[in-house]
Amino acid sequence: MGFLRTAVTVGATAVMAISGAVVATTTADAAPVKIKGLEQCLSALMKPVGKGWAVQVPGGWEDTSTNCNLKYGDNPRRYGPDYVGDPASAIKALQRDLNFCYGSKLTVDGKYGSKTRAAVLKVQRKHKITADGIYGPKTRSAMNWRMYSLQKHAWSNTCASPL
Repeated sequence: MGFLRTAVTVGATAVMAISGAVVATTTADAAPVKIKGLEQCLSALMKPVGKGWAVQVPGGWEDTSTNCNLKYGDNPRRYGPDYVGDPASAIKALQRDLNFCYGSKLTVDGKYGSKTRAAVLKVQRKHKITADGIYGPKTRSAMNWRMYSLQKHAWSNTCASPL
């Protein structure tokens, strides 16, 4: 059985679907930095959530133990001999979602600055989870997300929590 490959552009992210699994393709220009359990997300991923819908999220979706975190001061452009991924795309995916679903009015620049941190704190308080300003597995699972229709190749007009 062969793989079906389909490429589509979602916002600023090129997305490739391979036999129903959707993964974001990004350029490799940033090195991961390990910070005692706060490893930065390497990219934004399109994750199928059922009934022909997907969600663009920073890092993994199903695995709640993932160490994909974004926090104030993260520098999305790091270089080194082992650089992989594009953390800026992860931060941009979060910023776009905060803007659309929570009305944050952030500049989508791929930098986790004080305004992005404040928007994440607001979401954490709204969903009654620990308000630390760090986007991690608990925040990801509590947030509402804008959905993407894989059949129509279009974004939803509303936000929902697919979990």
